[in-house]
Amino acid sequence: MNKIILIPSRLQSERLPEKPLKLIGSKTMIEMVYDAASKSVADKVTIATDSQSIFKEVKNFGGNVEMTNPNHSNGTERIFEAAEKMGLAGEDIVINLQGDEPFSDPNDINNIFELLQEKNIEMVSMFTELKDKSDLKNPNVVKVSVVDSVAQDFYRKETNIDKKAYMHLGVYGFKFSTLKKIINLPKSENEIALKLEQMRAMDNNILIHMIKSVAKIHLGVDTHEDLELANKLIGND
Repeated sequence: MNKIILIPSRLQSERLPEKPLKLIGSKTMIEMVYDAASKSVADKVTIATDSQSIFKEVKNFGGNVEMTNPNHSNGTERIFEAAEKMGLAGEDIVINLQGDEPFSDPNDINNIFELLQEKNIEMVSMFTELKDKSDLKNPNVVKVSVVDSVAQDFYRKETNIDKKAYMHLGVYGFKFSTLKKIINLPKSENEIALKLEQMRAMDNNILIHMIKSVAKIHLGVDTHEDLELANKLIGND
């Protein structure tokens, strides 16, 4: 059983162009994510990209990288192509770690690997507490409801401020066989309507087991303001 982390990374971003190559301190964002992943128990960490600029940057800091098709519609499709190129199969474990999460915690990654070693677990993701009640109405903050450590629903808006919901963290772990199954399913209506790729699994009765993150910082870098905050957090004002 191989334990692999794949980090999908593309150059295009509407709110923060070329964000994987933005500096946080003395390192690019993509190098920070790679470094965090490399501190886990993974057998191998690889960046999956369609960008020559990202490819060169990963090679410059000594990382593993796979070039992938530029026409993928989401990160899951990109990591599946990379996983196939690497010869993964069956019970091999693949973690899809987002390339814009520079403060990813290796302990979270290790917890996903551990849970996926159980025979009846096909797919795992993570959650944390909402930062503020106002996040319930913020469509950019994806929410998840969890019962008995299994995701019940993912959504973007919630008008009931008293409803118990958590912030979904976009890291996914799969057995390779499950990843292949999901990729070969058609996009579901909820996936298209909500622009949430995990809904394809939900809508096809694939249980998504949820783990609460132990990370101290949860910051997806999507805007210039996020980038400024990331630099402040590492003391690089």
